[in-house]
Amino acid sequence: MEKLSNQERLKPWMGVILFVVGLLFLLFGGSFMQNAWGIPGLVATEFGFLGISILFCVIRKVKIKEVFPIKKITVADFFGVVFMLIGSFMLNLLCVGVSMLFVKNASEEVASLSGFLYGNSPLYIIILLVVAILPAICEEAFMRGSVLSCFRGIKKDWVIVLIIGVMFGILHLSPLRFLNTACLGAVLAFIMVKRNNILLPMLLHFMNNLISSLAGFISMNAGGNSEETIAAAASALENVSPVSQLGTYMMIGFSAPIFLVLGAMLLDRKGHRPRRFLIAGIISAVLFIGGISLTAVSATKGLLGGDAYLNWNSSFEVTEETLQGKDLAEAGIDFEEEKTCMLVVSATGSGGELTFTVTDENGNTIVEKSSSSMLIVSEMLQVEPGHYTLAFTGDEDLLGKTVSYQVLVK
Repeated sequence: MEKLSNQERLKPWMGVILFVVGLLFLLFGGSFMQNAWGIPGLVATEFGFLGISILFCVIRKVKIKEVFPIKKITVADFFGVVFMLIGSFMLNLLCVGVSMLFVKNASEEVASLSGFLYGNSPLYIIILLVVAILPAICEEAFMRGSVLSCFRGIKKDWVIVLIIGVMFGILHLSPLRFLNTACLGAVLAFIMVKRNNILLPMLLHFMNNLISSLAGFISMNAGGNSEETIAAAASALENVSPVSQLGTYMMIGFSAPIFLVLGAMLLDRKGHRPRRFLIAGIISAVLFIGGISLTAVSATKGLLGGDAYLNWNSSFEVTEETLQGKDLAEAGIDFEEEKTCMLVVSATGSGGELTFTVTDENGNTIVEKSSSSMLIVSEMLQVEPGHYTLAFTGDEDLLGKTVSYQVLVK
């Protein structure tokens, strides 16, 4: 990595001490301000990191413009950051899936954090400022600026990336979020090490937090009552198997290695090796196949134990008379009390579009899935007392075709 003109003033042990100072500030000063003032406390905490970063440069008498280097962003740099953003987002999903296996009461932390940040819609502009803009400036100035500069003397770039990544994970003070924030921190450090332009990790950090903030705000306020929405989200997390979640995250995020290599190629053109795409492709294939396997094993394990509320299966040829009816097939199920159940559907209707729906007694659609070949549904449902209708419908292209299905509700 490019060294400072007065690099001798900064040593790795100084970076460790600086990081500890920032951590202590967060544990005591930052936590106190956030607990006492809420969102304004978060603002004060972020500015605190920026102040520590600048003060360190002044004390050590190093050039601020070299610690926080600002350069022109090229087209290749921009798209490199975009690819790294997509890859890191998918990688974060994988990390969350792994963390859920080992961290207890994960749903409580998710609900608490979401409620604190997104539960009050009138404050959203302020929240956007805190979550997206300020960390992108202040945390990057601290971690990828002052702290990282102390490690510029290390010859191996990957060592710097690893150290800064681990530190960034620790800085978030959360066992649940340690792995994904450490990976994000490593990606941000890689960009800084290779391009030596603080604007690039700031840009990725901003886009990452902006997307997360928007998604969190929408999901927490879509129901109109944030407290009820947050409680429902926590309940849903508690009732989904962590193994099943990991499998789902693996299937969604399987292409993370490919996007990360694409981003690295644009950001580090001299150091790129074509074989990295082969390695990324192999890892992606393993993740996707592994995700399918974990999901299938988890679903099978859940279905083998206990009695099913509904075990409905059949096979028939679609006729004109069948198509003229409201549904190709229909079944009902009654629940006398609130329950959380697993719904698994496997159906084939080659040649036409097949749709499966679940509606409550008021006609509200709970589940609706369609497919033109094989229809697969695997979901955890939170149901209220009442009658529910499960039905298959199809289009005219199914005429003369054979529809086979199996529906299990446990």
